[in-house]
Amino acid sequence: MNFLPEDDQEYLEAKGLAFDLKEESLPDGTQRRGIVFPGLGFEGNLHSSVDGQLVRRSACDVMILIPHGYSTTKLDCFYTMPRLKRADGTDPDRATGETEVFGSKWQFWSRHLADGDWRPGIDGLDTFLRYVWVELRAG
Repeated sequence: MNFLPEDDQEYLEAKGLAFDLKEESLPDGTQRRGIVFPGLGFEGNLHSSVDGQLVRRSACDVMILIPHGYSTTKLDCFYTMPRLKRADGTDPDRATGETEVFGSKWQFWSRHLADGDWRPGIDGLDTFLRYVWVELRAG
């Protein structure tokens, strides 16, 4: 199973990023596809709860769903595990929900690129991961 365009595959290999491609059948018969980056490092001031205490994080699992029609269809939103919090214990802006995807609960980050920020046939995972890192840093 490899549903990524060749440019994305080359980018991931060149960067040495660990990833896992996922696919599942939904009750309506459609297929959901995604890519998980285990332990993706990031800069920022985000935390997770460990034994009731907030612990600063510098990495987490990140998942991006890959829509049918990608890469002419833009990537949209992302998910993290574990659930990330700000230093004061609040959720990051527009990251308050949890969704079960591929058998695990993920924190949903509602983020949307503007139409002009995605150039079909040019942009790919490299573009979107830069966006994810900016959003995690901003927390």
